[in-house]
Amino acid sequence: MPKCLLPIAGKPLLAHHLDALALAGIDDVTVVAGFEAQRVAAFAADRCRIVVNERWASTNSIVSLYQAGPHVCGDAFLFQNADVLYAPALVRRFVAAPRANACLVDPLRPHLAQEYHLALEGGRIAAYSRDVSVDDSVGESAQLDKIGAADSARFLDRLGEVIAAGGHTGFPLQAYDVLMSGDGLWPVYTAGLPWWEIDTAEDYARCEAEHRAVHHNGAGRVTLKKLASFAVHPRMPSRYAWMPPAARVGVRHPWRTGRHVRAVHAGRLSIAGLDLQVNGDRMLGIALDEATRAGFEPFLLWGSLLGCVREDGFIHNDRDIDLGVLDEDAPKLPAWRDAMRARGFEIRIGNAHKVSVVHPRHRRLFIDIDVVHRRADGWAITNSTSDPRRICHYVFAPSVFGETRASTLGGRRVRLPADPEGFLEATYGEWRTPQAKVHYLYGPLNLEIETRAPTVSHA
Repeated sequence: MPKCLLPIAGKPLLAHHLDALALAGIDDVTVVAGFEAQRVAAFAADRCRIVVNERWASTNSIVSLYQAGPHVCGDAFLFQNADVLYAPALVRRFVAAPRANACLVDPLRPHLAQEYHLALEGGRIAAYSRDVSVDDSVGESAQLDKIGAADSARFLDRLGEVIAAGGHTGFPLQAYDVLMSGDGLWPVYTAGLPWWEIDTAEDYARCEAEHRAVHHNGAGRVTLKKLASFAVHPRMPSRYAWMPPAARVGVRHPWRTGRHVRAVHAGRLSIAGLDLQVNGDRMLGIALDEATRAGFEPFLLWGSLLGCVREDGFIHNDRDIDLGVLDEDAPKLPAWRDAMRARGFEIRIGNAHKVSVVHPRHRRLFIDIDVVHRRADGWAITNSTSDPRRICHYVFAPSVFGETRASTLGGRRVRLPADPEGFLEATYGEWRTPQAKVHYLYGPLNLEIETRAPTVSHA
């Protein structure tokens, strides 16, 4: 049968695609069918437009996409291969990303020579090929692409030129040069959300198994099995394995801990999340008091800012406290770091971009202060420690930072960036509704990746 009709978790692959697109707000879909096209049409004709590539056996996807051209020319459109399955949250993330011309990129997969990889220059995609080296690659192509309305006609014309010149067995990427030379072709990162390509029977079995596991547990959900990895008494039944670590977290505040016992027991709240819910207010107070003594007022960032604005408290499954300062206050951070060390905290990270501390009694509850650097086009926060091959920059418009504003979190006075909603929109897209948890480093939508120069060793 056509691969797009293979059942995944009891539903044809093509149905998963159409459902995910509908959830992302896309209901005008063209399917270009080839092998057994009549079966594809019988299944999906009531939900989408069917175009048949009669030369499917002697051509490739460049021809199929070109045949769909009359239905998308002049409009913004998304295109994908029907044998690649994406989590619905990943499709929504890609559609919501602000760039008009974009490719989905997975920065977390191992570098395999037979796959297509991308290299950047100035944040834009400068190379898209199997020849991109591991040192230059920002990730593997996840084969989901979108073309903006301003470039769609020119892109489709370029597809026709390539086909006419004998490129009918090629791929749409052969026309990407017109996008790279215009407003640019930009990466959007998968951020740890799952996707599967089905080329072999082994791929299909893995997709079926992994998709069922993700669907059963939910994206980012912490199960009781995961909580049970903590050391417990050998005679304690496994269903009570969560109790000792939960008790250690809440020993000073048993009443607060008791409010979250059901969530921990059900696997909806991790032990790290419990620690933040129980002890976050106190730890935040210590951090802000020492910052005041050091002569500066940090503001909330990332998940702490999202929790303050959206939920008037810490996010349920967050695990740390996120603060920031403008670069003009960065020279005061060593005094804060030393004061926190004097209060028993240990230093996790200390560089020009971030200071992070943790207390020995709360090993999962970090307190991070990021430095917000000025740049010509606005502001940026840089993570230079989490990936040995890449430096991550998170870019914000000029209006996001500057003067801060006052708010409260858990009854404590806190400071927010000048435009907290602008920060959240740039970072998370649709932030008002809880979304699937994404990778902390590659999750923000305003991410720019800089690859490090390879280290040269000398004999």
